[in-house]
Amino acid sequence: MKTSTALKQWLRGIIGLLIGVIFLWLAFRQTSAAQVNAVLSQAELPWLLVAMGCYAFNMVGRVIRWQTLLKSLKLLSFKQVGSALMVGYAANTLLPARLGELFRADFAGRRYSLSRTAVIASIVVERVLDGVAVVVCLAIGRLFVTQPVLSTLTTTGALLFGSIVLGMLFVDTDLGKRGITYLPPAIANRLTNFQQGISIRRRAGFSLAVLYTLGIWILEGFTLWAIMKTVGVTLNWYQMLVLMGVTSLSTLLPSAPGFVGTYQFSYTFTLSLFGYEPAQAVAAAIAFQVFLFGGVTLVGLSIYLYLHWVKPAKQYEN
Repeated sequence: MKTSTALKQWLRGIIGLLIGVIFLWLAFRQTSAAQVNAVLSQAELPWLLVAMGCYAFNMVGRVIRWQTLLKSLKLLSFKQVGSALMVGYAANTLLPARLGELFRADFAGRRYSLSRTAVIASIVVERVLDGVAVVVCLAIGRLFVTQPVLSTLTTTGALLFGSIVLGMLFVDTDLGKRGITYLPPAIANRLTNFQQGISIRRRAGFSLAVLYTLGIWILEGFTLWAIMKTVGVTLNWYQMLVLMGVTSLSTLLPSAPGFVGTYQFSYTFTLSLFGYEPAQAVAAAIAFQVFLFGGVTLVGLSIYLYLHWVKPAKQYEN
């Protein structure tokens, strides 16, 4: 079983790397490294500092939201939740195909004696909240931007996250709970733990998580706007909504570490709709990846190494 799981992860990683290479080639086919370097050399550093500040507050909001979602499992401190989230985000940047989400669940399970499946469920709820926010941004933005591809992306995103929501609701219904009793014990136990992880939706804390999500994406918008200003791009509010929607949905694709390739292409595609040069788009994506994703990665990696050497992790439940 472990060999099969490891093989699947390797295949997923290889596929992610290949997809990243293809999209990176598509992005750079429209520009050159020299042009991108020229844009970066003229970057407005004060705006970059604004972006980094907004992103730091964004991370604080994400820690508080996940802390709220985990309350149905265990009361954890801001420091405990923040450590696990930063480690997971660092892993997401360093590992291909979003394997960092599984790493985050494993880390939190070992560190805080939680069911890994239940933690994964809380991460699914977190990602669904983000997904709904992204689809709403894209749906509003596309009302002002006539582009068939945007309609397709909006519909695809709505169907994807809508299906996940329906699946979560069904698992947590009486019918779903009765169905679990007919499954093999190992699978039944995991689904029971998953139910526990998503039970937050029936509690008062879920409303808080929704409000935190709103704040998170407002900060995300300011962060992205400041990054655009860094490379000389000025977008209005509905253009920003489209950019947030497209770039965020691109991170759902299996990709290379740091979303290299898919991120560059999503920026290039979106900014081309508004008349900006591909070099500016690629430069913006690189600035985000290096200074924002990179900053989170350094913090998360430092936390992981410190905790790994100072206090070994405990075993976790399934």
